[in-house]
Amino acid sequence: MIVSMRARGGDLMETVDVCVIGSGAGGAVAAAELAAGGRSVVVLEQGHHWTAKDFVQREDVMLPRLFEEGGMRATTDGAIRIIQGRCIGGSTVHNLCYCFRTPDPILAFWRDQYGLTELTPDALAPSFARVEQTLHVTQIREDEVNTLNRLIRAGAEKLGYSGFVTKHNRRGCVQAGYCLLGCSYNAKQSMLVTYVPRADAAGARIYANVQVERIEADHGRVRRVLGRVAGDDGSTHGAVEVRAKVVVLAAGAVASPDILLRSKLGNDDGQVGRNLHLHPAVVATGFFDDEVHAYRGIPQSYYIDEFIDLEHDPHSGYVLMPIIEFPAMTAASTPGFGKSHAALMRAYARSGGLLVLLHDRTAGRVRSGDALAKPRIAYELEPRDAAQMAEGLVHCAEVLFAAGARRVLIPYLPEPLLLERDADLTVIARRGARHGSLTSTAVHPQSTCRMGRDAKTSVVNAWGECHTTEGLFVADMSVFPTSIGVPPQITTAMFADRTAHYILDNWARLGA
Repeated sequence: MIVSMRARGGDLMETVDVCVIGSGAGGAVAAAELAAGGRSVVVLEQGHHWTAKDFVQREDVMLPRLFEEGGMRATTDGAIRIIQGRCIGGSTVHNLCYCFRTPDPILAFWRDQYGLTELTPDALAPSFARVEQTLHVTQIREDEVNTLNRLIRAGAEKLGYSGFVTKHNRRGCVQAGYCLLGCSYNAKQSMLVTYVPRADAAGARIYANVQVERIEADHGRVRRVLGRVAGDDGSTHGAVEVRAKVVVLAAGAVASPDILLRSKLGNDDGQVGRNLHLHPAVVATGFFDDEVHAYRGIPQSYYIDEFIDLEHDPHSGYVLMPIIEFPAMTAASTPGFGKSHAALMRAYARSGGLLVLLHDRTAGRVRSGDALAKPRIAYELEPRDAAQMAEGLVHCAEVLFAAGARRVLIPYLPEPLLLERDADLTVIARRGARHGSLTSTAVHPQSTCRMGRDAKTSVVNAWGECHTTEGLFVADMSVFPTSIGVPPQITTAMFADRTAHYILDNWARLGA
């Protein structure tokens, strides 16, 4: 049963075994596995239940529908835009479908540094296998590599840089290219078309348009979830109370710590909301002689890993990934004004982007704001990370020029740097990438409720259970102890699967 509370209105009161907060890569998986395991489950999602028929492929319509704050959520200083989903299915509805398992060196680092001895590749393999099978993870075929990705690959190979065509979770893809605005063809195997229907079929009750305000516990044990039925304008259309023996918090690495802080749970040693990593990204744009139409086909299929070596340095590095935004988003993120800006936009069909995605050491913080919809997100790029970002932009320009670009734009603020093919690229290193000097975006907030054996330096244990509150679990990207260094969709789902099976296996304790 999937119910739009915005349409139904009125109060909601439920008593169940498990209440899951959020329906994205973590929440949907946890709900489906728990319901299939015989537990009664309620899912509370703050966003709406949109389906393929609602994905109209228009930016002005889809950004407010699918994204937190209409796609304009940002750090408190406005320096980094943070893209997060707000709908049934969460960010998996708009993501670009890269599928990576957690790198073994990252798992080894987490075992060594955070006492998470349980996190071995062999121990996690069953959860990875279940998730990848359900999401239909496959290798992207050569005929599915679009023009921009072929150009980027040619440039990387010309320079001798390591890269490869990745795996993804699409099935029957028509290569329309509108992945970022929701798949109108149900080809993207997001949670919306995989785990959410599975949870529904297994008996979970899924409620959209419910904003969770706090979780209540008594004598160290979780008891209930309280919230409200929320309209698009912030109005209240009913009260929500769900009594549950177990709560799985999967609202994302911004909302999950915000809810815990408002609930005064899990924060005995001040760890909730700390250690925020963002995988900040900056896009260099190449302008080619011929039309690229980079928005057509699968947006991302090639991946350059030349500049990250987690085996030798699990703390840092960066990857380069092709990217294109749609016209309005491109216009909004392209610095400049007037005729110069218009000239860049007129070349849109001949342009294509290559982004630097940083495996960041920088640790920010999430605090509660004046309202749940407006948390305070503090993050300022450390000098070491800024130096890596600048280095990455140099390599982006190299690859784009090697791919045939005539000019490359680096999005410095307020005026971009426009480089010709014979330009001295050291100008990028000299200008650097200090915080706030470039148009920056983040799509992978993580680590704000991190896992660890020591309750003084972490929020949850190796199974996602809160150190301080029995029956309270976290199952989203906020549990990552550090930046993961690769696209996180599969790792998030794997941890949620693992947490759900732990709850089922330990129901005698948790359900008492």
